[in-house]
Formats: sequence, structure tokens, C-alpha cells
Amino acid sequence: MAAVRVLGGETPLARYVLRVLRDRSTGFPEFRSYVRIAGSILAVYIAGELGWVEEEVETPLGAKARELAPAGPVYVVGILGASLPMVEGFASMIPEARIALVAARRVEEPGRLKIEVYYSRLPRRFDGPAVILDPMLATGKTVAEAVRLARDRGAVKVIIGSIIASRQGVEYISSLYGDTPIYTLALDPELDDNYFIVPGLGDAGDRALGVEP
Repeated sequence: MAAVRVLGGETPLARYVLRVLRDRSTGFPEFRSYVRIAGSILAVYIAGELGWVEEEVETPLGAKARELAPAGPVYVVGILGASLPMVEGFASMIPEARIALVAARRVEEPGRLKIEVYYSRLPRRFDGPAVILDPMLATGKTVAEAVRLARDRGAVKVIIGSIIASRQGVEYISSLYGDTPIYTLALDPELDDNYFIVPGLGDAGDRALGVEP
């Protein structure tokens, strides 16, 4: 099974962000702001999965210091559109990160749910780790498709970041990509009949973007 790190059990800040995001009374400007904060929290923890090298710099006092810099390119793959503020929060912590995008739609058929990717903006070749960000890891099918696309283009290491993941989604990812680490602020127990995570936080896209379809 994929390694899952639930950040709500590691830092009170994650639980605080979840309180705001889960609250049905939170308006979209505040919701969007806290999705951005969630992206920043994920960046702090996912940084441990990335490659780093020591570099020497000269301080304003003329002294030398050795600190860390990314060992190579880092790619952030956002699942449109709810992930946009999440990607912004992640990139605010690692400004060198290169941003790629994937958009998918759900196609519901009798007895099953299919995912159709209708837009992607990806590098021809990933020459560094790919961090896939989606606020809600529900069925896991959209994220799994993003993992496949990244791997097909050479991503040797893929990391998944979400705000809330369902157990079903984690199990689905594990069945396909058991070596892919998952970072999430919370792990919720189930999906409802419409494939929304319960208790969840509702439709992350509608709430973050402020535009209902």
C-alpha cells in the first residue's frame, strides 16, 4: 500500500486549516486563502521527498555559509481548477518549482465512473520529481491518471499532495502505484453516492473559485 502521511496528526496548523475549510459558513475568499495555506503546508513536508544539494553563499558580512538548494527541476502538477490556489501556496514555498496542469472530467456510466482528461499542459519530459496536487483525493481516478501521464513522460519519482483523501482513493492509488507517497492533511472514511468525500468539505472547486457551474 502507498505510504500515507496524514499531516493533521503532526501539526496543529493543519487541523486549524481543516476547521476553516470544512465549515460550511466559510465564504469563497477565505476558503481560497486557506487552500493556499494548505498548499504551503504540503510543500514544507513534501520537501523531504525532493532532492537537495549544498551550495555555498556569501553573506552581507563577507562570511561563507553552506545551505541547501534544489538538486534539479521540481514540477508541480495541478489538477484544474480547485488546485490553483493550492499550487500557488506550494510554489510560494519553492519558487523554483515549474508548474504543469491537467484537467479532467467525470464520465458516469451505469455501475462505474470513468475519468476523461480533456486538457494537459505538461513538459515533454520530466527531468525531476513531479508533485501532483489535488485538494480532494476522492475515488483517486483523476490523480491516478495524472500519475500515469507524468510517468509516461519520464517522471522517476511522483508524490501526491491533497487536503483531504478518502480511504477508497488511497486504496485505489495503492493498487496501481504502491510506491507513490501520499501526503494529506486528513484521511476521511468514505464517499457518498455522488463520490464526494464524507465528512469532507463539499465541492472544493466551487468553494475555492467562487463560480458555480
